[in-house]
Parts: sequence; C-alpha cells; structure tokens
Amino acid sequence: MNVHALGIIVGVAGSAILTLGPWMFMVHAKLAVIVTKIAELDAKMEKAAAADRDLWSLCAQHETRLGTHDVQFTHIAERLQEI
Repeated sequence: MNVHALGIIVGVAGSAILTLGPWMFMVHAKLAVIVTKIAELDAKMEKAAAADRDLWSLCAQHETRLGTHDVQFTHIAERLQEI
C-alpha cells in the first residue's frame, strides 16, 4: 500500500465521519429527549400507582365502616320491632 492509497482511505474515512457525525449527534440528542420523557412518565406512573393504592385503602376503610353501620342498623331495627 503506497502513500497515495493510504491518503485516499484516510480521506474517505474522514469524509464519512464528517458526514455521519452531525447525524449521529442529532440521533443522540433525540434519544436523550426520549429517555428524559420516559423517566418523567415513569415518575408519573409511580405517583399514580401510589395514589391508586391510597384510594383502594380508603375504599376498603369506607366499606368496613358501611358494614359496621349495616350491623348497627340491623340491631336498631330489631330493637324497634321488640318495642
């Protein structure tokens, strides 16, 4: 391989790098934005899951209270029937 062939190979490689470099940086920037948005969505999903768990817990508490009230109403109805 002589100097002339080596110069052509280096020139083609340099041109390819200079041509593909900006495109690669653009793709990298777009991927960074996508990763950031995915991280934000993940945080929102975690927050929504925590809120959902809290609401289900509150719902279970209310259901228990309603069951207690039903029992109390039943006792009151029985006492009223006795009177």
